[in-house]
Amino acid sequence: MSPARDSAATTRGDDARSTVRVEADGTGGALVVLAGEIDQDCASELWGALASALGAYPRGLVLDLGEVTFCDCACLNVLLRARLEAGADPARRAARFRVVDISPRVARLLELTGTGRYFPNGSGPGAHPAGDGEARG
Repeated sequence: MSPARDSAATTRGDDARSTVRVEADGTGGALVVLAGEIDQDCASELWGALASALGAYPRGLVLDLGEVTFCDCACLNVLLRARLEAGADPARRAARFRVVDISPRVARLLELTGTGRYFPNGSGPGAHPAGDGEARG
């Protein structure tokens, strides 16, 4: 599940249970779309894809989790780690890691683990949810 650049899709495994797609947004950042089952079997691959994308796109990542059908704690750990690694863009005083869509399955996991506040759900790639002008810690 390594990151694909410029609208190409990369899938994991023969059964293609999960995909990650990385699309440059034209501003130095990228939209990362995760889909399918994101679990412990692909957590290390997901981390590699997100870490690579963070290095390639200095303005940060916007995650679309709307197509995730399953997400376990291993996936949540990767998302939390990526959020911490991303930090903030000091020039813009903005978080370098945001979420624009969250599937019901992911929302339930965030609710159960009390981590929802770390992943505010925006309304689109260019949108900033209320209070998202500063990095979260």
